Amino acid sequence: MPVVRNPQFYFREGFCWIDVNSTFLKARLKEKGVFDVLSMSLFTMVPLPDWYYVCLLNSDLISLYVDNFINNTSHFQINDARQLPIIIPSKEQLCEFENIFIDAENIKKQQSVSLISFELEETRLFKIQEKLDKLVCKLYAI
Repeated sequence: MPVVRNPQFYFREGFCWIDVNSTFLKARLKEKGVFDVLSMSLFTMVPLPDWYYVCLLNSDLISLYVDNFINNTSHFQINDARQLPIIIPSKEQLCEFENIFIDAENIKKQQSVSLISFELEETRLFKIQEKLDKLVCKLYAI
């Protein structure tokens, strides 16, 4: 008879990333649903929005930190993520991160329904990535 393990985590929203990646991590929001072992999922226990963690994980600084200090293999798993130093942002900083997240999400949505070309999407996301990287470096006082 099958046993349901950790039912409190089923059909919860959170954020996730693919287990195998390059040096640069890429995370996204996870909607309610069943998740797979190859897509690492985390559910926060503190009052910070999931998109804040998505922003941090998508930054070059956190990717390089993971690669140099936590795990330099091509796998980034739950126990690796638990070792990340997460800085609690001010309300103003959180607002800046939210704007960056919303801008990137809107671009991805536009491209998914062919409102913008792949090339335009890449150009716009590159600019957002630069803003994100500067904001994360400022947050971590680098």
